[in-house]
Amino acid sequence: MRILDILIEDQIKEKILKKHNVKSAEIKRAMLSNPYIIKSGMDRYMAISYYQRFLTIIFEMQGNTAFIITSYPSTDAQRKLYKSKNKG
Repeated sequence: MRILDILIEDQIKEKILKKHNVKSAEIKRAMLSNPYIIKSGMDRYMAISYYQRFLTIIFEMQGNTAFIITSYPSTDAQRKLYKSKNKG
């Protein structure tokens, strides 16, 4: 999968910031920081990544553009999965 652009609608940015205290800049940096990506069904993907902290990002792909659905701090299990897959 090749991600060339990352889009987050304004209402999604606000929801993620209020509900999960995750900024859109964090999401974009995390998506560009060697994420571990798995297909999660219904044309959606889950990325687990680390950039200053672990984040889990749910998104849909259209062409080479990732449309962010939500993002939140990763759970312990998600962090463990990322570490096991990325050897770091």
